[in-house]
Amino acid sequence: MKAYYELKDYANAVVYAEKVLNNPKTEDKVKSDAQIIIARSAMNVNDEVKAKAAYLKLATIAKGELAAEAMYFDAYFKNKEGKFDLSNKVIQKLTKDYSGYKYFGAKGLIVMAKNFYALKDSFQATYILESIIKNFTTFPDIVDEASAELNKIKTEEAKTNESVTK
Repeated sequence: MKAYYELKDYANAVVYAEKVLNNPKTEDKVKSDAQIIIARSAMNVNDEVKAKAAYLKLATIAKGELAAEAMYFDAYFKNKEGKFDLSNKVIQKLTKDYSGYKYFGAKGLIVMAKNFYALKDSFQATYILESIIKNFTTFPDIVDEASAELNKIKTEEAKTNESVTK
């Protein structure tokens, strides 16, 4: 399953991951590996329904970084469903319980900024994004995503507030 995933053959990766999960003697560590392959494969082919289900299952058995990733995606999907306050609660738990996993914590903070903006709190949203840009320079992809989101917010806010500058 891992080889298929590495080769970007996501359909076969999922087939073999599901075979692993169907074996009742499979240990939780291996089940976690299978669930993450299903979840990531589904995200790579834009099957968010399947990804969400796999991440929810993963959250029940994962430890460490995989648990942080599952929690991030829980917040991500709650954001997409318009459950902004619930998404923020998950991100608070993610940053508290999995503080050692900075990458998913930072990604979670971007979702939190989106949540605050959707809740009409542009000040909080921009503050979080500026903080990410300043403090997570070791993750250029996250800084780029935060910068893009900040630019979107500032562009929108500038339409209704002349004091906002890009």
